[in-house]
Amino acid sequence: MVLAVLASCNDGKKAECKKPINPNGDSELALLMREMAKATESWKDEVKEGELLTELDLSRLKTATPTDSTVPGPEFNGFADAYMASVEHFLSEDSVSVYRFNLMVYQCMNCHSSFCPGPMKRIEKMYIRPEVE
Repeated sequence: MVLAVLASCNDGKKAECKKPINPNGDSELALLMREMAKATESWKDEVKEGELLTELDLSRLKTATPTDSTVPGPEFNGFADAYMASVEHFLSEDSVSVYRFNLMVYQCMNCHSSFCPGPMKRIEKMYIRPEVE
């Protein structure tokens, strides 16, 4: 199996040769969270430019299989609902808002303080800080 991975990495397609972050494999929820992080990072740049272009499908947030099977439940679902509501609020207005964006990022941090704290450093960098003159 390792040989097959090494062989496939030698054909010049380095993008396909990424190792999973989790040595036990990446769960559906972990992969979705990475999509969410990528979208949020894109939105951060788009908010600064005053235009939102990035789309995000959150329909699997409460049904994706997590790495830790004890995660699904009322507490996680409450955090998921709060996050989805903050995304909807952020995207629903005619004009982009740093305040609404930061509230959405706060919902990420709020959940990750109870579940899977590993990404908190990355999430902290997502906030849009006021420019100091």
